[in-house]
Amino acid sequence: MEQLLTFDQTYHVRLAIMSLKGLVTVVFVGCWFLCMFCLTTDAYGPLTHACCVKYTRTPLDFKLIKGFAEQSSREVCRIDAIIFLTKRNKKVCASAQDEWVKNILARFSSKMKKMSQHTANQVNQNEDRNPTTSA
Repeated sequence: MEQLLTFDQTYHVRLAIMSLKGLVTVVFVGCWFLCMFCLTTDAYGPLTHACCVKYTRTPLDFKLIKGFAEQSSREVCRIDAIIFLTKRNKKVCASAQDEWVKNILARFSSKMKKMSQHTANQVNQNEDRNPTTSA
């Protein structure tokens, strides 16, 4: 024999279900926030600044690298490192003491010098073609 719920009992059951859904939502959102602020992968430090914590042992091919940045232990991070950015946008941490890293940095330096000389030559050529007159 089925028992029918009164309007008042139905109201209280629905209220309890809504409260439970609200509680589950609050717990879920709270866990999500905790995860967002506690994420650490291969790095530590603030979320806006990822730090290298170890170096790669595998030398990279110069052709695969599109740039680099220096990480200093005197700032936020614990170790000094060179962070290479590959053409596939992967960051690779390396020690500036490794010979292959020194070679790559020397090649970048040489490339930058050539580019700055080329730019200076173009500026000089443009000035020769379009001399400015003084009044």
